[in-house]
Amino acid sequence: MPDSLLRTMKARPNAVQVLVVDDDAMSRELLVVLLEAEGYTVEAAESGEAALARLGGRQPHPGLVLTDVQLPGISGAALARELRSACGAEALLVAMSGSRPPEEAIAGFDGFLLKPFTMREVAAALAARGGRKQADAVPARKEKKWDVVYGPASPSFGRSKLVSIQASTPQAASKHGMETQVREAPSAEPGFSGGTGDAPVLNENIYQQLAGSMPAKQLLEMYSLCLNDARERIALMRRLAAAHDGVRFMREAHALKGGCGMLGASELHGMAAALETSGLESAEAGEAQEVNSLDELDAACDRLERMLGLRA
Repeated sequence: MPDSLLRTMKARPNAVQVLVVDDDAMSRELLVVLLEAEGYTVEAAESGEAALARLGGRQPHPGLVLTDVQLPGISGAALARELRSACGAEALLVAMSGSRPPEEAIAGFDGFLLKPFTMREVAAALAARGGRKQADAVPARKEKKWDVVYGPASPSFGRSKLVSIQASTPQAASKHGMETQVREAPSAEPGFSGGTGDAPVLNENIYQQLAGSMPAKQLLEMYSLCLNDARERIALMRRLAAAHDGVRFMREAHALKGGCGMLGASELHGMAAALETSGLESAEAGEAQEVNSLDELDAACDRLERMLGLRA
């Protein structure tokens, strides 16, 4: 990632320190950039073990730990227990993934965020945590309707079932508890046109949210980083398809889906999600389908690049 992308972020005071844990470098760096653009103080670790080593003996502890739930080594409920021991009861522990994990994998976390999620959803989770002031999380925003889904029980709070509620604002959600997945209600506003099928090339709402949080040059650098990462993964997926390595093929599709989704690259996100679902079976059956699908992914990268070029 260009150093300038992190060095020149517009600084905004924020009381919350965040630790991001993700083994995928692209997703990890992207989250750091997005969170820092909102004014959070952010550190990152590439594994659960690295996160625990970073936390060992340190004060103050982060107010929020945002960790992927599918990590090599320690992960899931075991990682939640270790993080709780290291950070104490006051920290908000939130699991994240591009796919809904089994409930036992996120037991012990205070909440779960399904990728792609927005920084508004992170702020709403912090607001719902109690003891946090919404003004410290993000500047005041226009009221919207939120769908808050509570996650499985944490030792601190004792909620065990998934319950859906409706709240008019993130502040209203805080009245119902602390273990949250927060998903903004779908908007009727269309994304940019030009994609294949029903998926736009780029989601208008996500793009505008990102454009409002950082200078245009930095935003374009983020998309360039995403496109470079996508093309490298597509090249790797071609080799994995030829080798009939369905497990790794699906893993790369999963990672591609997460990064593209966070930036609102809807067409790439949808194609990667489809390959993650069907990749193993089709890879075992033969590589012709993957070649066609990966060619389409390459073409989707080109469409996104052209569209962003028009906005430079």
